[in-house]
Amino acid sequence: MYSIMTALSNYKKTIENNFSKRAHLYDEYANIQYLTACELIEGLPPDGVINILEIGCGTGNYTRLLKKKFNNAHIKALDKSRNVVEIAKKKLKNEDIEFVVADAEKSSLGGGFDLITSNAALQWFADLERWIEKCKNALTEKGVISFSTFGPLTFRELGYSLKEAMGKDLAIPAANFLCLDEIAAILARHFKERAVREHIIKEKFSSLAELLNKIRCTGARGGALDNIFLWKRNIFERAEGIYRQRFGKIEATYQIFFCKALL
Repeated sequence: MYSIMTALSNYKKTIENNFSKRAHLYDEYANIQYLTACELIEGLPPDGVINILEIGCGTGNYTRLLKKKFNNAHIKALDKSRNVVEIAKKKLKNEDIEFVVADAEKSSLGGGFDLITSNAALQWFADLERWIEKCKNALTEKGVISFSTFGPLTFRELGYSLKEAMGKDLAIPAANFLCLDEIAAILARHFKERAVREHIIKEKFSSLAELLNKIRCTGARGGALDNIFLWKRNIFERAEGIYRQRFGKIEATYQIFFCKALL
């Protein structure tokens, strides 16, 4: 467990830098994250939500959905990257939303929240259980925690192809994400009622370069993907050949978990 937590902690620093550098490109490439946001919002309680805490607000796409659903609620939206927060502020400048630049793992969350929610961000947390415990203490008596997060099968085809092409044991960041059973067990230790379900999305690409570019522009690099655009041409060609031979096409898997828990 220590090695996984250490790996995620290191990836988290890389991800923060990547998001900040390419914040202006994120919305153009984050279609999967937007789909998960739309699905996540549908599962939120219909009423009784006055005070909301959003973790990893990014450029504000999920924040906007929250404001539309809970128009009269106060929303506090956190993200580590100042660049993406600035984009979110501009996007929602006429809305009454409190944006905060902060690391939700290290910062005090405060309290009195009816809903704590996050879309496609918690997979980067080094210690999800510790954060879940903080959330439990920050919720009201009938409060809800609801979030989406990516699972370890995300980009499994890419992970396989790179490992085979480079001839050594390489790990892409998603390989260290928690699986469904691990997340369910964490929630069970802290909440009486909880539910975790899986949704698999497949996305096709014309080439390996197109897939890698999307990963770069959504910030999801780290590990074996740190220097993907510095690889030699023969590595690209070998990896793409293996990818097509093994999977028939350049198609990426996104494993998404939708999680909800009540006190």
